[in-house]
Amino acid sequence: MFAKYRIIQIIGLLTLFFQFGCSMENPIPTPTTYIPKPSDVFYKGTYMAYVAHQETYGGVVFKENGVPKDAFKSIADHGGNIARLRIDNPPYKSSYTNGYADVDFGSPEKVKIQMQRAKNAGLKTLLTFGYQSMALDDAQRLNSYVAPLAWQSVANDVEKLKDSVYKHTTKVLEDYIKSGLTPEIVSIGNETNERFLEPNMKESDLPAYSVVRTVKLLNAGTKAVRDLNKKYGLNIKIACHIFDAASLKFWLKSHVRNGLDFDIMALSHYHAWHSLGDFKNWTDVVGYVKTTYNKEFLIMETAQLFRTGGNDAHVDILGVENIPAGYVNPPTTNTQKKYMRDFGQELYDAGGIGIIYWGGEWVGSKTLIFPDQYGAGSSWENKAFWDFNYNLHDGVNWMNEIVQK
Repeated sequence: MFAKYRIIQIIGLLTLFFQFGCSMENPIPTPTTYIPKPSDVFYKGTYMAYVAHQETYGGVVFKENGVPKDAFKSIADHGGNIARLRIDNPPYKSSYTNGYADVDFGSPEKVKIQMQRAKNAGLKTLLTFGYQSMALDDAQRLNSYVAPLAWQSVANDVEKLKDSVYKHTTKVLEDYIKSGLTPEIVSIGNETNERFLEPNMKESDLPAYSVVRTVKLLNAGTKAVRDLNKKYGLNIKIACHIFDAASLKFWLKSHVRNGLDFDIMALSHYHAWHSLGDFKNWTDVVGYVKTTYNKEFLIMETAQLFRTGGNDAHVDILGVENIPAGYVNPPTTNTQKKYMRDFGQELYDAGGIGIIYWGGEWVGSKTLIFPDQYGAGSSWENKAFWDFNYNLHDGVNWMNEIVQK
């Protein structure tokens, strides 16, 4: 019996070793007592990747007090100091777009224009490398984590795929640096909790998830940024981005012990979809990341409603269940502003380095912008910072109301 038990123990240990690569070279640090101290720099802003696409294909004119105004400038004038943009890979047109519009807002050339708009408005930028194509429809994308079409031939060869990630990241980022558009932060991947750059096969046919593979690919992007930092004497910070604080401890432990290299742990948090897990509060989360791993902490995505209902044919997601107790419901612009102000204040006081809204610019449009099986338009217009007439509303002022010492 004891011999059998011992064999089971050994098998279990070997399984953990091969799954998580328990290397003595990358031990998990011992956490220390955390005393919150506000960061010298606290980022406040929103995702702005859809602005130009809506202006070009949706006929949207962003306004303030009824007067047309650059959307980036509006964010800057209401307390924002950073805009998040995203690089996608080709193709930018397929049956997903149904012949109406290229999904090209994530092309390096189009994003470069938006980087300049952000700079002109006085905003810093956070640049996400998504490493995916937004144009793939369900027939082309057999799983949610598929590598770009141009990389599918090497998707089963992690060493060659690493090279593709490194070269792509270097090429795009170096062009921006030479153009005077250096981002403050680069995020390698988007919500990389589970799989990353997989072969295009049904999820049920994919091989078992490999932490080692994922770390190699994420680190390829990180290395590109680090090499450019060294080459140009820069200090671009590198973020890894996942969703749900309940997954944070396991994800960090398994990936860091396999050598993951990054500066900032970034998290998506939507009240209706995610929880704090066994953390007591956001100070607990920030303290865990800073004391256990010596990394900074950032909320990369969050949102709140300013009203119910929609303004286009697209099905809306994230409804009133996203509003915690104690906030006005049915929602108003004050619901959105107060929720975001309170969340941002808690993070600032906890020593986090920022909070970035998702979809503040994704207003509705009756013009076909993203035609898909759910309809045309936006799934997020009742959570944007512009109302259904494309006028900036009071919800945006949460950025001005966070008290910074």
